[in-house]
Amino acid sequence: MRFVDPETVRAPRHLVASPEDLRLVRRHHAVFYAIVLAAPLEWWLRGRPAAWTQLVGGLALVAGIVGYRRAGGALGEHLSPLVAPCEPAALVERGPYRLLRHPMYLAELALAFGAPLLLGARLTLLVSLLFAVLVIRRIGVEEKLLGARLADYGSYAARTYRLVPYVY
Repeated sequence: MRFVDPETVRAPRHLVASPEDLRLVRRHHAVFYAIVLAAPLEWWLRGRPAAWTQLVGGLALVAGIVGYRRAGGALGEHLSPLVAPCEPAALVERGPYRLLRHPMYLAELALAFGAPLLLGARLTLLVSLLFAVLVIRRIGVEEKLLGARLADYGSYAARTYRLVPYVY
């Protein structure tokens, strides 16, 4: 939740998306919500198992929540649900974006894998894998659009990691 002074006048944001981009965003969100719904259901149906992986899942879930909030806060008004940047577009290099180009997607992946692990929902992890594939695809589409829209994006991409520090 963001609090904004009601007296502050903001320029309207213009969101632009092709039908293909909208389909990708809808799939991305639908699979994420499927994970959020399926993990507790599987946990309940399996008899609520306990294992060390639940600790790992809990830690990933907390890291995902914190990371998502930090990345969203750093983006501020540039946060968009669509693949293309909202206008007026600007390159954000503060907060977690100093090191990573897509820290919010990393946080989503931590949430998507953390919830099923926390709840011992092993079958739901298959949906998490599908979600990871969609996120990687979305990153590719988004990076092409950002590169075409923002002149400094190429140099920013050269000095930062895409998703995982020191790996990818």
